[in-house]
Amino acid sequence: MAKIKITQKRNNSTEITFSGELTIFFAMELYQEHLQKIKLKPKVIIKLSSVTEIDTAGMQILLILFKEITKKNGEYEISSINDVISDYVKLFNLEGFFSPSIKNIEPQL
Repeated sequence: MAKIKITQKRNNSTEITFSGELTIFFAMELYQEHLQKIKLKPKVIIKLSSVTEIDTAGMQILLILFKEITKKNGEYEISSINDVISDYVKLFNLEGFFSPSIKNIEPQL
C-alpha cells in the first residue's frame, strides 16, 4: 500500500514523503485523495527512499506532480531516492527529472 506524508514547513516549502508500493493498485487513489488537493508552497522537497515498489502508474503520478509544481512556478528537489526508483528512472531515461539536488541547501557543519 502506498503512503504519503505531506508536511508544510515554515521555510515556505512543502515536504512530501512517499513510502510503500507506488503501483497501479494505489496510484489513482493516492493522486485523488492527496496530490490533487494539496496546497503547494513555492519549494517542494520530495523524499522517495521508502518506496518499496513502483511501476509506470507510479512514475506517471510523480511526473504529474513535477509538472504541477513547475506549472505553478515552483521548484522541486528530490532529497532522497533508492535503488527501486533509480533503476526505473534509468530504464526510461528520466534522470533529468529525478536527479537528487543539493542546490539551495546550506551545509550542516
